[in-house]
Amino acid sequence: MNIRSSAQTENRPEQREATSNIQATRIPLPAWIRYLLLGFAIVAALGPNGMYLYTLFTDPSANQTAMQNPVALVFMIEAMMLLALFLGYVYFRTRSWLQVLLYLALAFAGSLAFSFPLFMFVQSEPRE
Repeated sequence: MNIRSSAQTENRPEQREATSNIQATRIPLPAWIRYLLLGFAIVAALGPNGMYLYTLFTDPSANQTAMQNPVALVFMIEAMMLLALFLGYVYFRTRSWLQVLLYLALAFAGSLAFSFPLFMFVQSEPRE
């Protein structure tokens, strides 16, 4: 009878490959949830983000006023804290610094309400 030690078992290539593929797997989601995520990202990009960009270019003083408002500043700090958590999740999920930078660019180009649903849509696959 051939008994292998746990150290020998852990070094087998097929086990190492299976372990590394855990992070690379896509999230199985029903198609309607995937499209709901995509729709949410599009609405967030056009709605709140569009309104912010319109105001930024038509009335730049409104942005400066918001930066001086303590309540608005609290919401901005909270958004940055959430961004840090989401960036951690993106790295944990993908193990890719490139994906983290891409998510960061999407978050700053749009908003968290845009970038997170879009990330979840891209990282998912239709469940049958």
